Amino acid sequence: MQPLPSLPFPAYSYKMEEITRSFTKEETTGPVIRYEEVKMDSARMLWYKYTADQEYHIPMRLEKERVELHFKLQGRSGVSYADQHLIMTANQQSIFYQRELEGEYILFPGEESAFFEIEMPMAVFGSLVTDESQFLQNFFHKLQTPRHYLWPGYCMHITPKMHHIITEMHTTTYKGQMKRLFLEAKMIELFLLQVSGYDEEYLQPATLRPQEIDALHAARQYIGQHFAEDCSIISLAGQVGLNQKKLKQGFKVLFGHTIFGYVSHVRMEKAKQLLLDEQKTVGEVAELVGYQHQQHFTAAFRKKYGILPKTLKQ
Repeated sequence: MQPLPSLPFPAYSYKMEEITRSFTKEETTGPVIRYEEVKMDSARMLWYKYTADQEYHIPMRLEKERVELHFKLQGRSGVSYADQHLIMTANQQSIFYQRELEGEYILFPGEESAFFEIEMPMAVFGSLVTDESQFLQNFFHKLQTPRHYLWPGYCMHITPKMHHIITEMHTTTYKGQMKRLFLEAKMIELFLLQVSGYDEEYLQPATLRPQEIDALHAARQYIGQHFAEDCSIISLAGQVGLNQKKLKQGFKVLFGHTIFGYVSHVRMEKAKQLLLDEQKTVGEVAELVGYQHQQHFTAAFRKKYGILPKTLKQ
């Protein structure tokens, strides 16, 4: 296995930049690679193809925090980081969270391999998060946990409509600002298709028995008392004696909130009380209501109340 140098990708810019680059085997002493890249302030989009005669490991280092929409179109490839090892095969798609990531891309020999990916800065992803999607609430909640440096979310098949949109994005004849607007619109459409597919697991109607209703009320009471602690689906299901699927579906049906939406609501209400009634800094309040990072707390508070926490204090 021969190592290859990392490919240089410049930072985001407010103008759209397009790059097409090919590397022959003679140039890289490795696989034949071709990529086409579009970079904007709102996203980086990459169409990537390669053929390899053996397995190659390409070093990677990602310092920024980002969310990636990944679509494996042909063949298979992988990524290795610390004790995590993920391989995706043809026609699979996923949503990743990545931060301070150092590891390797793994290229496998065989037929041509291809993928399309969209990298979103956290500010862009945060603007798309909504309480109406339990998947997004689940995803966003996991971002509060510092151990999730590489979190692959869920993995599902690429639908024919997704394939069509990706092809449209690649072959559009728009130029300049019109192309930028087209790509951003299609990016959001693709994101919505992914999220709606993942949400189907959460939003199926649930039939609740009396003992299950009692358990769900116990879950809500537990959240009210332990909102700053681990209120993950797994731990909450263990606390009240329900399986995870019934807990997620039943909570939404009975209370009209996703679990993570309700946890966020309780945290924000408590934070508002602390900011108004006690002499605590915004950082102290963020920690007291269970946020690892003050910026995540500030974003959540502003999303719910429309003002910054420091403004409320003033």
